[in-house]
Amino acid sequence: MTNIDKLDSLERRVAALEEMLTHQALALDEVSEQLHLAEQAREMLAGKQKALLQRVQEVEDVSRDGGDTLQDARPPHY
Repeated sequence: MTNIDKLDSLERRVAALEEMLTHQALALDEVSEQLHLAEQAREMLAGKQKALLQRVQEVEDVSRDGGDTLQDARPPHY
């Protein structure tokens, strides 16, 4: 193998590595974006869960003050 053949082979290998690196960088950016969106969704759901738990606590507090408990209350379709 001549020096020119070795150089051509090396250039092809470097080009293949650069292409692979570019694809991996794009994939990493996509994963990062999806992780960011998932974190935003988790934060939104955590806020809604907190609000629901507060509402349930309010209803239970009202029930203790003489109202029907949630287990004793009839569903609205009755």
